[in-house]
Amino acid sequence: MRWLTLICFLFAATTVSAKDLKIGIVDMQKLFNSYPGTQTAKAKLKKLEQKKMDDLQDSAQELKDLQSSLGSSLLSDKQKAKKQKEFNDKKTVFEQEQAQAQKELVDRENEMTQNIIGELKDIVAGVAKDKGIDLVLDSDKTVYAKDATDLTDTVLKSFKDSTKNDKDSDSK
Repeated sequence: MRWLTLICFLFAATTVSAKDLKIGIVDMQKLFNSYPGTQTAKAKLKKLEQKKMDDLQDSAQELKDLQSSLGSSLLSDKQKAKKQKEFNDKKTVFEQEQAQAQKELVDRENEMTQNIIGELKDIVAGVAKDKGIDLVLDSDKTVYAKDATDLTDTVLKSFKDSTKNDKDSDSK
């Protein structure tokens, strides 16, 4: 009987608290794409990708040269077999380097994305506190939220305000 009374009391307390709960929603995809740090991260990632491609370019050219020398009729069968083995070995190393470079790029992109999402969550939390919002949900993952306040535009405005403040402080 005590347990039933306790459960009824907790249910009643939860129902009362839920009525006072203020819910906010944000479009995280829109915030992510509009966040100034996203463009910076994309530029860094593109630069890293170009560096990796440049690093692999020499190995790719060496493979092309080896492959073209395999077609030479001036080589003996023994020399051709030696060149073929050298080509196969270098091709294997090249493919491993290529896979490693791709993995590094994916890892770096994931790291940058997680950092940006963390920064966005901090900004959204600050805006929610200022607005007296108790719970913020991603609008893309929310089916329904009665009387939810959309904070997306407010957060976007805070990006612009902080960018403006950064430019003002840089000019001083």
